[in-house]
Amino acid sequence: MKLDFLLDTHGTCVGQLRDELLPLEELAETWKFPYDIHFVLRVLPESYGRKTFRRFDSRDHVLYLDISIIYEQFQRMSKNEQREALGIYLYDYMSESIAKYKKHADEKTQDQLSIRVKNWMLENNWLDGKIHRARTLLAHSMGLYEVSRQLQMPLEEIEYIFLRMNDYDPTEAHPDNIVAEKAPPYHL
Repeated sequence: MKLDFLLDTHGTCVGQLRDELLPLEELAETWKFPYDIHFVLRVLPESYGRKTFRRFDSRDHVLYLDISIIYEQFQRMSKNEQREALGIYLYDYMSESIAKYKKHADEKTQDQLSIRVKNWMLENNWLDGKIHRARTLLAHSMGLYEVSRQLQMPLEEIEYIFLRMNDYDPTEAHPDNIVAEKAPPYHL
């Protein structure tokens, strides 16, 4: 099967994260599934009003998942936060979408694909990754320094997670995005 991720973004880490999905694309080529799945990830300002949608092309046997991500939200997230937020959204939306096309793939085949994608995402910190683990440890009153050491994450990022857990809502771009913004834009 073909599983691919296309981009329309600039100014967030989503372009870099898309590159992390290349091994998943390569792995999916070895899987059997009745149709291909093409994701388009669009990180756009909320003012555009673009909505996420899906479309199935029966003639070409392709499911298109066009995902709109709010630029302003992702601008305030670290790269790790973006990875986990995107991982949850991609996995949930893919699972929900393939379930809508039962006539093209039976439930067992759908479950097999979902399990494979989920396992890859878990192994590669796209689901229940370091951010999730840091939040769990911090919620159980583990100290910032100990969480940083245990998860091998910078103390600054642990502090940032802790502040976000305690209702701090940053208004400026996260430093990870400032670095990413200097990179050339990712286009379709």
